[in-house]
Amino acid sequence: MMGAQVDTPAPPARVRVALVGCGNIAIKGHVPAYTDLPNASLTAVCDPVADLAEAAAAMTGAAVYSDLDELLASEDIDAVDICTPPWTHAELAIKAAEAGKHILCEKPIAPSLEDADAMIAAAAANGVKLMIGQTRRFDARYRTVKEQIDAGPIGRPVYVRRSERQLLPFPADAWYWDTSVGGGVILDIGVHASDLLRWLFDDEPVEVYAVARAVGAAAAEAQSFDYAQITFKFSRGGIGFAETSWAHPGDFGEGQYAALDVVGTDGRLEYSDRDSNPMLTLGADSGLSLPRYFALMSSTEYAFAAEIAAFVDAIITGSEPVVDPADARTAVAMALGAQESAVTGKVVRFDDSPKTGRGIVTTGAGV
Repeated sequence: MMGAQVDTPAPPARVRVALVGCGNIAIKGHVPAYTDLPNASLTAVCDPVADLAEAAAAMTGAAVYSDLDELLASEDIDAVDICTPPWTHAELAIKAAEAGKHILCEKPIAPSLEDADAMIAAAAANGVKLMIGQTRRFDARYRTVKEQIDAGPIGRPVYVRRSERQLLPFPADAWYWDTSVGGGVILDIGVHASDLLRWLFDDEPVEVYAVARAVGAAAAEAQSFDYAQITFKFSRGGIGFAETSWAHPGDFGEGQYAALDVVGTDGRLEYSDRDSNPMLTLGADSGLSLPRYFALMSSTEYAFAAEIAAFVDAIITGSEPVVDPADARTAVAMALGAQESAVTGKVVRFDDSPKTGRGIVTTGAGV
């Protein structure tokens, strides 16, 4: 049951944040972002795995909690930053909202629209901010692309192609393959691509068709997909194409992780992730080397810093989050539609704008 309606907490002058979940994305992306924020501090960390919590605390000097309820009861915490697997997001976010804490949550908002709706309702009922970490919107590279599109030199975008490709050799029993809990290449990576496409088009999707395969042995054993090609049609006729892959070989080259191509009515814009690995070394004994310039290939460290700064600013100023929760819900609805299309082989139409939330309908054979 949702908490009773409460007044919005008075905005603090300095936001005290508790990190919930201290795994890879937290340590490499979120924790470093708090070090230079003048109006926020990471005051607590919480993880059931003691070693992970201790490692995060050692980086920040934060207090360590192993019990979420104890952490949420603390009056020394204004907000929580949730970096846990997707199937846990709804339960954690709802508890945080009912405790009067503002919420920043890693993508996807949840593995189902029902869970997403419950999170959004809990935040509204308890007067707290809820923002989902769709990092592409905070990455200077893609913000520049968006600015160029909005400025008009290529006219109205009619076709956008997005590719995100990597090798992630998860074992077959890893949750990453299980779409019911937020795994699978389409929901895990596709939710980035779907949000990016909708943001760049500034339009709502009307249908999606996807083709996906299990290329690697682990994907086949898990009866999941590690490669997909997804085509979205938008209401004004724009076509968005997303390639998502966990199947590209390890020596494919991290500098080719992502690509973006925008064709407009009056021109074209192209971006490639080559700037992530501008140096290439080829040694007689060592072979090909592509040094990484960012700890996480999917997003730069400064994208997380900008994301968290925007979340903190929304709390202090009382403004709406840059990524409205409905935007994050739409990204999931689009990814779920693509997953359904990949499984059924049929075009999936959105029976209403997924932003307003009435689901997806399978309507016809794939073409």
